[in-house]
Amino acid sequence: MDASVLPPIDDLDDLFADDTEGDVTAVVSKDKWKVMIVDDEPGVHDATILSLMDVVFDNKGITFLQAYTGAEAKTLIEDNPDCCVILLDVVMETDDAGLQVVKYIRDTLNNNLVRIILRTGQPGQAPEDKVIMQYEINDYKSKNELTKQKLFTAIISTLRDYRNLVTINGTKRGLEQIIVAFPSLFEVKSMEDFISGILTQLASLLRLDENSVYHLDSSFLVGSATGNITIVKGTGAYGQHNGRLASEVFKPGEFDMLLSAEAQKKSIFAGNSCAVYFRNKPSHYNMVYINSHRELNEIDRNMIEIFCNNISMAFENIEKHKIEESMKLAKDIQAGMLPVNFSDTSASGIDIYAFMRPAKEVGGDLYDFFFIDDTRLCFVVGDVADKGVPAAFFMAVTKTLLRVIARVYTDPGEILQIVNADLCKDNEKSMFVTVFLGIIDTATGICTFSNGGHNPPYMIYSSGEVKPLDEASAIPLGLMDQQRFTADELTFSSGDTIFLFTDGVTEAMDAQDRLFNEDRLIELLRENRGRSSKEIVENVVSRLGQFTAGAEQSDDITILCFNWKR
Repeated sequence: MDASVLPPIDDLDDLFADDTEGDVTAVVSKDKWKVMIVDDEPGVHDATILSLMDVVFDNKGITFLQAYTGAEAKTLIEDNPDCCVILLDVVMETDDAGLQVVKYIRDTLNNNLVRIILRTGQPGQAPEDKVIMQYEINDYKSKNELTKQKLFTAIISTLRDYRNLVTINGTKRGLEQIIVAFPSLFEVKSMEDFISGILTQLASLLRLDENSVYHLDSSFLVGSATGNITIVKGTGAYGQHNGRLASEVFKPGEFDMLLSAEAQKKSIFAGNSCAVYFRNKPSHYNMVYINSHRELNEIDRNMIEIFCNNISMAFENIEKHKIEESMKLAKDIQAGMLPVNFSDTSASGIDIYAFMRPAKEVGGDLYDFFFIDDTRLCFVVGDVADKGVPAAFFMAVTKTLLRVIARVYTDPGEILQIVNADLCKDNEKSMFVTVFLGIIDTATGICTFSNGGHNPPYMIYSSGEVKPLDEASAIPLGLMDQQRFTADELTFSSGDTIFLFTDGVTEAMDAQDRLFNEDRLIELLRENRGRSSKEIVENVVSRLGQFTAGAEQSDDITILCFNWKR
């Protein structure tokens, strides 16, 4: 069991066996998960609260909101949009009152975060297969099957889903703030916008909701170019001290942590606080100080340091106010987002290598690979339908969403579906990206994958056969928010190789405007069967260079190749 989950103390054999009536008053706290009970039977309210009142998940207890009719539920969710879970009866003042509440929440309020568990004492009134297809609920339970233990399990599962969705949304908000800042890097206000995005993103990485960030937690970014540590941007308790010297604001222990990070030129972590140090140019550095409402664990520390290292060069770009410097910086940042340590997978029997060359300073292609757990490796190649800075921004959002969501969901089709829904929101420029995503179990060779409008990769089998992976493909991500993505499966044999690429490879043109095309690629892959992934990629890149000699590169070129050696 998760160490952060405490089960209920007592054990009721059947939660709804006793319809005892009574009035239970819940204590409201901003440090608790909001769970709404909607049912016209007071006994159900009492039994539910009694069953869950001692539950603690992620160091937070539960506060209960209660409604006895569908109309009351609609008002209650309007007033409490941060409600996490709703236990919702179907038949109340009308036979479909609960179902109308679902439609109101999803369609009228556009609240897609709250998790809805439909509970009914009359399953025939709302058949499960019909309801689950027509209404956006997250679970369906018959009251007579909901023992206390099953209710506990359902609540913890939905709270975990809610927390993960909030994390994903927070990550997206932080990225959006940073991206909005880039086009106006040469305006004075862009520094404040950029830093606000950084602090929001850090809060999201730590799984802190917006209220925690600005009311319970405090953070600020400081810089020192003249020997004095100055607060550049603060939130929470430090939000009113922008521009002041840190020595005038902080308690001795807090300031000592900053001095220690400055002296050692490294990040310092202690309990709930940290001072993250990163240099943005030889004579300048910045530090982010965070005081969280909970103790920072090892995962938190790694995420904070990785994030701050990735954005450290952006401050130099903002200060210089030069377009040519910003483009170079953007290229460095984009390159820094790509994994380049290909030896990390060798111990798992995966020989992997990748290459990317944008047509401009920055591009819209992406590749990534990372382990979800000890044996499962996620790999992805994508292509944004544009080039240059806009495509690079859209690529950065896509790549980050894929990484975050793949940590929560492990079905490739489901991952693409969630990423697609996020990319479709507020996508006024109608940008889209093709994505091929796979997850291989390095212990068994079983690989599940999903294709979102991307050109199919090629399989180079140990037998010498080369053929495209022509399985079902959906449309690109970012076009239709209701698009469904399915997953297919294949099993690697020892020595089998997969070659993923963007269309910049096959559509590369020579000086006479002739395409490199897929026939040349297939023949080249056949010639290179049995070679290491690095040799295959380098030979393809070399042949492309020979073919396009004298012609300008017209599109981004990205390749990811690996073979399974188990």
